[in-house]
Order: sequence, then C-alpha cells, then structure tokens
Amino acid sequence: MLNFGLLRRGGEAPIFDGGLFTNGGFEDGLNNWQQSSDWIATAGADTAENPATGVNQILFQNFTLEEGATYGISTTNVSGDAIIDYLVNDVDSGVAIGSLHTFLGIATAVSIGVFITNVGTVKSVVDNLRLVKIADAGAVTYEGEVVTYEGEEVTYGVL
Repeated sequence: MLNFGLLRRGGEAPIFDGGLFTNGGFEDGLNNWQQSSDWIATAGADTAENPATGVNQILFQNFTLEEGATYGISTTNVSGDAIIDYLVNDVDSGVAIGSLHTFLGIATAVSIGVFITNVGTVKSVVDNLRLVKIADAGAVTYEGEVVTYEGEEVTYGVL
C-alpha cells in the first residue's frame, strides 16, 4: 500500500507526498516550483491554477535523474478545458495529464512538470503532482520505497 500523505499536527489535512517533487500538493503555495508565466497558488485549496489563455505556460521543478531509470509522473484533481501535457526532460511529452506517464531518466539537469499546449476558456487547476522512480522488476521494497545497499537497489534473485 502506498502512503500519499503525512499527518500534520492539530488534526489538519495530510500533506500530499509528491515523491521527488517538493510541495507537490501545493500546501506551501508555489514554493519550490518555477514557472514560465501566470501560475498562482490558490490559498486554502492547496492547488495551482492558470487562466490558460496562452500556450507554453509551464510549471516545473529541475532534476538530474538517474540515466536509464524508469520514472513516473502523475496528477489528480484537474479542472479546466485547456490541454495540459506533462513536461518531461525539458520538452512537451505529448501525453495529457490525468494518468500515470512513465519515462526514462537522463543524467542531465532537466525540467519536469506540466505544460499548457492549447488554450482554454476557463481557468485550469492542477493538484497533487507526483514524480517517483519506478522500481525495476525484482526490486525489494519496504513500505513502498525501494531498498538500497551502498547506493544500489536490492533485488530478488536465485542463487
């Protein structure tokens, strides 16, 4: 079972676990996020929104991912009628947000996030951006995380 939240003090709603994204649930506004234009955080709603009146409006974080490793990016709670794709390795992935998209990491600093590719008529809202490394087949996991030893994944095998 994956744990997508951490408990907050005082009975507040859980903090979304964005995986490799810091502040993937926008609980802290747009902190840790970079953008090309027009993205704002919605106070109290823990979302990011964009009027979606122009193309190439990007919301992203920078990473240097492991070369050849498989990663997954996903979003939830999306509204609006603009076409928004995942931004992967500095380019439009051509894959619309709303489901898990997998891709290979490259050992270069790149931007990963979301990308408005076609304007809309109403405000677009995104939430719960999550970026995770997907375990290789046979990888040992504990509580949803890959177990490593001296920087290498531990895998099941036959002696």
